[in-house]
Amino acid sequence: MSRQAARFKAAIHPWIDPALSLPNHWRARRALAKLADGEYRAGGEVPYYAQFASAERIHDYIHHGYNGTRDPNWRLFGADDPTDYAFWAPRVCALACIKMAVEAFHPDVQPSLWQLVKDGLAVNGYTVRDAHGNWIDEGWYYHAQAHLASKYGLAVVGKSYVSPLSVCRYIRDGWLVAASVTPEIGERQPSGSRYGGHLVLVYGFTWAGGRPTHFYLHNPSGRYTELQAGARIPAVRFHAAFARRLVAMRAHA
Repeated sequence: MSRQAARFKAAIHPWIDPALSLPNHWRARRALAKLADGEYRAGGEVPYYAQFASAERIHDYIHHGYNGTRDPNWRLFGADDPTDYAFWAPRVCALACIKMAVEAFHPDVQPSLWQLVKDGLAVNGYTVRDAHGNWIDEGWYYHAQAHLASKYGLAVVGKSYVSPLSVCRYIRDGWLVAASVTPEIGERQPSGSRYGGHLVLVYGFTWAGGRPTHFYLHNPSGRYTELQAGARIPAVRFHAAFARRLVAMRAHA
């Protein structure tokens, strides 16, 4: 696909995805029709991991161009060199979600983010440059996410054109959900200027009157403490940020 075609495809997604997700929305609504009011959570105790080594510096990373090679905690990422850490940390939201899901279901299995990077690159899960040396910088592709989740003991399902109600349905059934959202969900005042491009791990929701009222999630790059571990996001805000794609994970049966 040419870069121009890719840009066009990205531009139309916010307009066509909600329409294409309607059949999924109706199926999920029927499946949840008798769900009692209350709070629902999956995965037991779900640990939080930021994609950056110093969660308290995420605002500076995002808004002030903080140099990751100077992060005093860079070794927590697992890399052998601060340059490797600084390059990959902004690019591993998907891997942070996988790490959190793995440890939620298998607490004794604790791959580092750097190990997940290496495992993912081994299956061509991320493209930095194309065969001609042109800068691409895209991934992590679904096949790599599925490979990593499976390698570390999880069943995984990827879905496109899904309703936010499907997130509730998976959580009700015991799955953790890596949801594609706009990165601005990690801001106190989201602009809504982007579509997709980031993954957060949704582990719970509150249900009242036949609909979700809030979602509970771990955001690997939340800019503020209250938007990192255990962020409580109003449903209307989650709906506006959700890019209609998800990766659901749970322990193998």
